[in-house]
Amino acid sequence: MKKLVTLLALLSLSLSACTAAPAEEDVLYVGMECAYAPFNWTQVESSETALLINNEQGTGYCDGYDVQIAQAIAAEVGQELIVKKIAWEGLIDALNNGEIDMIVAGMTDTAERRESVSFSTPYYASDLVLIVRNDSAFANASALVDFTGASVVAQKGTFHDTVVDQVPSVVHGTPLGSFALLTNSVVNKEFDAMVSEYPVALSIVASNPDLKIISFAEGNGFTTSFEDTTVSVAVAKDSVELLETINEVLANISEETRAEWMKDAIQRQPEGE
Repeated sequence: MKKLVTLLALLSLSLSACTAAPAEEDVLYVGMECAYAPFNWTQVESSETALLINNEQGTGYCDGYDVQIAQAIAAEVGQELIVKKIAWEGLIDALNNGEIDMIVAGMTDTAERRESVSFSTPYYASDLVLIVRNDSAFANASALVDFTGASVVAQKGTFHDTVVDQVPSVVHGTPLGSFALLTNSVVNKEFDAMVSEYPVALSIVASNPDLKIISFAEGNGFTTSFEDTTVSVAVAKDSVELLETINEVLANISEETRAEWMKDAIQRQPEGE
């Protein structure tokens, strides 16, 4: 009888091993909001480009430009990519706590962030714009000076919030935690305008016909550096080998391919994102 019990136990362990999750060394964890279309968003349905959040049923799927970049990195290192959905303000802590291996979330490389994490070369560059209502007094603006006295808001903990004060006599709104909250605040006339990167603005106005984008010709908009308007992958300070691999992957993705991936992401994002 003891032999039978032992055999059954061994069989059970063998079957469990066949269905177990991949070993940790076979997995690459990436953190993102899954709420910053077209860089990343959450959707209900599966698709060829979307990944199950946390690799768990019932959590939804994450897709977007960032997912495509992260997939390219995972393919190079030969690991399974698992997306962890984390609020923006918790991403760096999650990275340094070992909860994730990298952040691919439309994050800008700043001196402050560089004190606690390392950044790759940029994987996307865009311009800063303002989003206003179609019926706004600022709907026909073409320069930052046209927004004199406007109430402007941006996302909390981002570079976007630091440029708001470039608007003359601005009423600088208390920054909000997500782009969904920012969008609603402009739609509901709590603020006159919100700061956004251009591709994200395209996504927002596509889902909100009452809003429009105000772009600026060179010299008429926000004063920024190249680094300010680029986004990079973040890794822990001691992830030297991973950072080298990421930079190699990014170096092999042409500007044409990056533009095509962003265009595709904008076109396939779900309505309302």
